[in-house]
Amino acid sequence: MAKDKYGNIDEMLSGADTDELVDITPKRNRRPSPALGVMTGDSRPTSITDGLKAEKQKAEKALEEAQLNFEKEKADLLQALEEVKNSDSEGAPIVLTMPVTKQEITFELRRIDPSLIDVSPENERIQEFLDEISLQDILPSIKKHSQQKPGTVRPKKDGRFELIEGSRRLASVKLAKQDYLALVGDVPDADVRELSIIENKHQDVSPYEKAKTYQKQIERGEFENWTQLGAAKGISSSHISRFRACVELDEIFVRILPSPSDMPLSYGETIASLRKKGESPLIAKAEELLDLRRAALRDKLELPDVEQVIKLLKGAVRSKVKEPKTWQPVVYKSKDGKTLKHSVTNKGATKFEIIGVDDSQLKKILSFLTTTLKVSS
Repeated sequence: MAKDKYGNIDEMLSGADTDELVDITPKRNRRPSPALGVMTGDSRPTSITDGLKAEKQKAEKALEEAQLNFEKEKADLLQALEEVKNSDSEGAPIVLTMPVTKQEITFELRRIDPSLIDVSPENERIQEFLDEISLQDILPSIKKHSQQKPGTVRPKKDGRFELIEGSRRLASVKLAKQDYLALVGDVPDADVRELSIIENKHQDVSPYEKAKTYQKQIERGEFENWTQLGAAKGISSSHISRFRACVELDEIFVRILPSPSDMPLSYGETIASLRKKGESPLIAKAEELLDLRRAALRDKLELPDVEQVIKLLKGAVRSKVKEPKTWQPVVYKSKDGKTLKHSVTNKGATKFEIIGVDDSQLKKILSFLTTTLKVSS
């Protein structure tokens, strides 16, 4: 049977007895061909990156299923309590299966003074960004009807509580001056991070907040660098570059947005590009927009949306600011010793220095200037 330079492909695919084939080619360590892998049904990863992606996808799928089960289980049990007691069923026990450890944890539904609750450091959301504007999707309802959906907390040894999920609801009840409705249970450490992600599915955290979390993971040694983190999380190299640009953002550029969640992933790169064109006018415009936000909080005014904010920032660096002209001093002298020195400073201020003039002459000069400029003291 004839063979071409690649070997007998038909024989390879038909599973021929390998003992009949004599391989006289020297053994070399080669990366398996992806195409051949598809042909032969060999789906083994062809690189370290592929291996990380495959592990990540498998783990993510299992975790996503566990989180969905947790949410459904929680919703079903809360609905059952409401039907039985026709109230928020404070003090009633609920047993939930944790998404990571698979442990069954008993929770008690309670209302807690929000001042006793500390947000978990595993929570990606930056709490300082949560104000009446960024919470406008849920705050009005909580003010009117109170909090309906409980968050999740676990007790601490000092009598306080650690919030695991529901930080936007916590910020809202603080603004509404209400107690916080929460499921209280001894959540294992391994489940805390994953439970905190559940809230973010309903209102995602901004690329800035995600980038800050990624940076912390690298600093903690969970990943060696951004490239490895991207491979493990299945994030493309272009998106990794954008997240890295978001890490470099000054916080003022996050605060001027209606909500951090409105931020596009390209925002960090956009701001970095604008800074190169004109840092001073860009910062000045950002400060102006921040003042506008403060006024909007105080006076309930409407704010520009994220697209308008970016447009205003771009306009700030496109507008050419006329640089003041600096004049070298020009000196005028009279035969009787009078001197007039005229100059313009680098700030655009005109200066006259007069020497050898008596009071009556100065009054005439001053009168001429005030009359011409139509100014008064």
